[in-house]
Amino acid sequence: MYDSEEFELLANSWRSDTRASTRDNEECAAQVDSDGRSSKKDGFGEHFAVGLTLLRRIRRIGRVLRAARARLGLWSAGLIAGKLAAEMVYYYAGMLPSEFYRVLGDRDSAAFGPLLARCVAVVAVAGACRAVLDYANGVLGVAMRHALTQNTQARYLRRGRLYAVASGRIDNPDQRIAQDIERLARSAADVLSELLLAPFLVAYYTVRCWTLAGVFGPVAIYAYFIVGATATQYVMAPIVRYVVAQEKAEGDFRFHHVRVRECAESIAFYGGETAERERANAALTQVVDTQYRVLWRQLGLGLLTQVFSYMGSTVSYVVIAVPIFLGSYDGLSGAELSSVISRNAFVSLYLIYRFSVIIEQAKRVVELAGYAARVVQLWEELDRADASTDACDVACAAVDSDIAAVELSVITPRGMVLVSNLNVRVSAGESLVVTGPPGSGKTSLLRAFCGLWRPARGEVRVPQAGVFFLPQAPYIAGGSLREQLSYP
Repeated sequence: MYDSEEFELLANSWRSDTRASTRDNEECAAQVDSDGRSSKKDGFGEHFAVGLTLLRRIRRIGRVLRAARARLGLWSAGLIAGKLAAEMVYYYAGMLPSEFYRVLGDRDSAAFGPLLARCVAVVAVAGACRAVLDYANGVLGVAMRHALTQNTQARYLRRGRLYAVASGRIDNPDQRIAQDIERLARSAADVLSELLLAPFLVAYYTVRCWTLAGVFGPVAIYAYFIVGATATQYVMAPIVRYVVAQEKAEGDFRFHHVRVRECAESIAFYGGETAERERANAALTQVVDTQYRVLWRQLGLGLLTQVFSYMGSTVSYVVIAVPIFLGSYDGLSGAELSSVISRNAFVSLYLIYRFSVIIEQAKRVVELAGYAARVVQLWEELDRADASTDACDVACAAVDSDIAAVELSVITPRGMVLVSNLNVRVSAGESLVVTGPPGSGKTSLLRAFCGLWRPARGEVRVPQAGVFFLPQAPYIAGGSLREQLSYP
């Protein structure tokens, strides 16, 4: 059980965290004006922008992945090489309709059978390629999740870091580790494989389109892409903020139910089910409201990307029509012209399709930016905890046998002075009882000796061995009785 001081500190902390969570969610909504842009240049919008901020975060994530040495580079290179090989199969499959037009136009029954057999074989290979690539993409996402989560847990579950981060200003570190990293890895595997492949395919089909339709074909398609990309960037930018706010609201909602489950007996003794239901409903309302905002913003992005995709076929007809009307194919028969139109249509449509894929990645990039923001925020909080802990380690000298405080001052994270200029020494074999009214700093003094709180001034001296701290609230570790008795 908690003593009165601990209960008071926990109650104040819970009320402050609740107010902070509500305030943060309100600020997330309040700082976004009617057109979805940040109302503060140095606040919410800039912090979650899609641009240089996202690139810096991706670069840091990449450094972590490279340091993991999990053969992710080999997997990525293999995936890209496999997709390039599969694209050759898709191109060959796309050229087959033009041959069907020619064979059927010439009524060549002898050539139809071999062409049909070749078509069936190519389609079967194309389907197998798609299935294998989806599997490889999934494996890459799992490997990335493993590397990122292992790195984060290694930094988070360390002495001095766990308490500092879990009780700090970052929200829901458990959700960021267990859920946001998984979604980040999955989104990154999907987006990066497409975007890294795009330059090769765009370059190849640009050359093919130029060969078949002249300079007008690629110029028209590129102009179409630039207009679509500019409009998509404008619509996409505000959505990242809402994705981050939604993940935060989801984490708060889950934390409330975890807390209710862990304290079910206490709540039942108090008869607090009604109060907990009201709090749960309030958290659910915050989640649902944020989801509605995300869906509303994604509606505009979805309309834009879908219209861009379907309008591509119309652009392809214009690209095909220009050389036909200019007389470039006047010497061809009807069957030969149909074959040329089919090839031209495939190349033009596929070039537009590759640009459409880039545009359609906008929604995934939005989600990727949101997950990257939450994960890198956790890493930045760990950076601050590392700096604070390292500074505390310098101030906390170790001695052979005595526990001592020299001119020690302890201040709570909220600025309340609990201990001022304390000098005390406890030698081996001696006992010391610390007494005082609730909130006087008894437990906080132990936090300073344990290294959980950094002294505001002075020095703490604790032997390197032979000292064991026990918490007020017992902790039952998972595992067997032997593991419980030998913990940690």
